[in-house]
Amino acid sequence: MAFTGLFAYRLLLLSQHWAAGPLSRHFKSSGSLAAAMHDPWLPSPWVGQPTPLDPLACTPQLLIIGAMKGGTTALFHYLNGSQPAIHYPNGSKSHVDFKPRYHPSIIGTHVTKELHFFDKQPVRTQTPLYQQQYFASFPGVDALADQPLAGRCSYAAQLGLSSSSKPALVRMEATAMYLAHPSAAANVQRLLPQVRMVALLREPVSRALSSVNMLFQRSPEYAQLKPLTPEYTAAWKAHVVTELRRQLGILSDCFTKLTMGRPVHEQIDQCVFTPTGTLAGVLHVHVGLYAVHLERWLSHFAPEQLLIWSSNAFDERPQQHMDQLVHWLGLDPALTNSNSSSFEKLHERSYPTGSLPAALFQELVAFFQPHNERVFALLQRNGYGGLVQQLRRAWQLELAETIRTLQDPAGDVSDVLPVM
Repeated sequence: MAFTGLFAYRLLLLSQHWAAGPLSRHFKSSGSLAAAMHDPWLPSPWVGQPTPLDPLACTPQLLIIGAMKGGTTALFHYLNGSQPAIHYPNGSKSHVDFKPRYHPSIIGTHVTKELHFFDKQPVRTQTPLYQQQYFASFPGVDALADQPLAGRCSYAAQLGLSSSSKPALVRMEATAMYLAHPSAAANVQRLLPQVRMVALLREPVSRALSSVNMLFQRSPEYAQLKPLTPEYTAAWKAHVVTELRRQLGILSDCFTKLTMGRPVHEQIDQCVFTPTGTLAGVLHVHVGLYAVHLERWLSHFAPEQLLIWSSNAFDERPQQHMDQLVHWLGLDPALTNSNSSSFEKLHERSYPTGSLPAALFQELVAFFQPHNERVFALLQRNGYGGLVQQLRRAWQLELAETIRTLQDPAGDVSDVLPVM
């Protein structure tokens, strides 16, 4: 596949001065990556000093915004424990053993992990009735008596809280598509201007393959195929190659149409989303355009409100990341549940190994490489310098592991890997 817009896009990157101004959960053979990298998995420092949380608030104060297939489900489960069961949009529910919440002050919605309030039918975010329903999805909110946006919440008085107290309940939800949605950031900023957010960034090629693999396995069209048989592998390969190449073509065409004078995220959003906010068939590749998405979020929120992690580092050192989150929220670390030191791997899925052509990996790497450099530059400018170094090393390792696992053995990994 030819990427006719790649050179033009790189020129546009330069002209706008963007550059200046294995993981064990995914592939079984990658357990030794941490040792190979001299244990670089500890979370990088957060940016600045965020405004303390309001202990009297009954609005959600923590949103896990993405990325999809980046570890959001694991983070939500680790924080919220496993009671009650978490129900998913496709009708399934969590099946993890009972675990208490990681910190008693952090609690998730009691309806579902993903509320999709700020990305589906965004007009509802401005409607009082739907706002009331959204807030009532969280524990400790009286839908009839409380007025969350006005700061009048009965639970604070019942617990004897004052403005100098530490927060008793930090309500959270985790909707993984918030990060990539064109209007979610503006909707959140309008309703919850002081909210804190967590984003997890996974190597984009591996993330795209994980995404297309998940939807393939959920598709009724392929449900009759027995996993990992020759018939299954052939259907999987044909679907993955065709679908990813189709999406690469659409998005490459969008980038060739960029013009000066307008933010990139606005132009890409206009190119791939319908007027009603529906993503037009490019989910797997689009989510990995982190620079586009973070540019949008950082135009609405200060970096102090956004904690960004490497998905790979979170996967390798979950407890250290959870402890950082507790400190970042200003909660008492002594209350952390000492029995939550074991973290189960969630949503592990099988892949037909050695089945994808080297040419597909070359196309994916060529497409994402300039976008990765742009997100590194964006993060560096906004104070996430330590994270940039971690992402460069972690993404290089995961990409190499992904190619070794999924590429047809006739291909050469060294012919595909970029220098990060």
